[in-house]
Amino acid sequence: MSDAVIADLIAAETAIIAALDADDIDAIEAALPLFGDSVKKMKTVGTWRQTPGIADRLLHALAQADAARVRVRYLADRNVRRMDLLATAAGRFDCTPATYGRP
Repeated sequence: MSDAVIADLIAAETAIIAALDADDIDAIEAALPLFGDSVKKMKTVGTWRQTPGIADRLLHALAQADAARVRVRYLADRNVRRMDLLATAAGRFDCTPATYGRP
């Protein structure tokens, strides 16, 4: 049971990463519910079997989650910078900081 759950989680994370890299909003929207379902399955598994390689697979799943997190933060930051540039170009200095900075 636990092997299938981890495989589903890794597959969902891979789908999210591919969708983020492709800037495909439809693929992102399709991948997010699959990811949510796989996380719910991880929570409902009562006891985890000690199988060879399960720790390595979990570490891989964590690395995939971190890779997706980095992509989401980069894309969010890129969008904020674009909005700042558009506001500056429109002369709306009340909407954007004069210089770029992180909170």
